Amino acid sequence: MKQLLAIIFAATLLVAYAQAQTSTSSTTTSQPTTTSQTTSTTDNSGTVTEYTAGAAITLDPGTGKPVHFIIGPKVAVIGPDGKVLAATEVKKNAKVHLHLVQEGDRTVVDRINVEEAQ
Repeated sequence: MKQLLAIIFAATLLVAYAQAQTSTSSTTTSQPTTTSQTTSTTDNSGTVTEYTAGAAITLDPGTGKPVHFIIGPKVAVIGPDGKVLAATEVKKNAKVHLHLVQEGDRTVVDRINVEEAQ
């Protein structure tokens, strides 16, 4: 029951956060010009093979081919119970779900949801 509530809570946070992350702005000058900027987001899941708090995380998504991700400056770490954790509490072999955002020309992790700790 607790796991179901944690999953529902995490999914709700994910949807709310994703909606808050998309922004559009327009600028009009003497010559009509419209500029639109949209923040794109993606997700990735797997088992942590390497982790350096505040720097990088490597996951095995189940293919046996690890994928490396850069940690963003304002990463949030959420535990299986939905509570905020310290970034140092992510451990090797933990099952996680990463939320990725585009920052300029690179994609970075801005949220780590720990689904199952090892």
